Amino acid sequence: MVRQLAPMVLCAAFLATPLTAQRPGPLLDASVGTKSGAQRAALSMWYAIVRRPGHWDLGVGARLSAYAGAPIGYTNRGTIQGNLTSTLTIDPAVYALNGGVFGELNLIRSVAVGANLDIVGLATGPTRTIGSLTAKPQVGSYFRYGSADHGALNSEFFLLVQVAKAVQLRAGMSHYVTNYSVEPSGAASAASTRYQKFQTVPFVAVRWRP
Repeated sequence: MVRQLAPMVLCAAFLATPLTAQRPGPLLDASVGTKSGAQRAALSMWYAIVRRPGHWDLGVGARLSAYAGAPIGYTNRGTIQGNLTSTLTIDPAVYALNGGVFGELNLIRSVAVGANLDIVGLATGPTRTIGSLTAKPQVGSYFRYGSADHGALNSEFFLLVQVAKAVQLRAGMSHYVTNYSVEPSGAASAASTRYQKFQTVPFVAVRWRP
């Protein structure tokens, strides 16, 4: 649901005009999200590119994320053959660096709603061995929507409150995906199959404008 709403928020901001050439400095952000069996943390930097001060902002940024949690079932998004099954239990540990986009819409003077979305990047993490299978985080990350998403991607839908001149607090829902490339252990030449898991967790964040 969060990933469906995020593009809508980004597009809705275009309905307000006019634009202004004024561009503020970077936004530095630290967030944590958790629920039973799933954890996520991120550091990010965002820049407003087009904006209407006091109304809305659109921009781009970069996010460094870490994903972990209890062993959980991942869904096969490729070929089911041999000892590859429709689901595979993996103990996730994935680290990702992505570029993305964001949008925010002011509601009142110190309160806004917003969304952000990872678009493309890289992921890594420790290899997991499950029986005779080897699972590695899929390296290339890119947004294609739903089960077509590759790698590790994060999106957020949030409420933002200004608590000081340079400090804002955010809270909302984070919807993220991690993918593993799975192949038989010791079979370097074997074709790998992609296994995927989506998670949605509540999160809180602190944002600072230098």
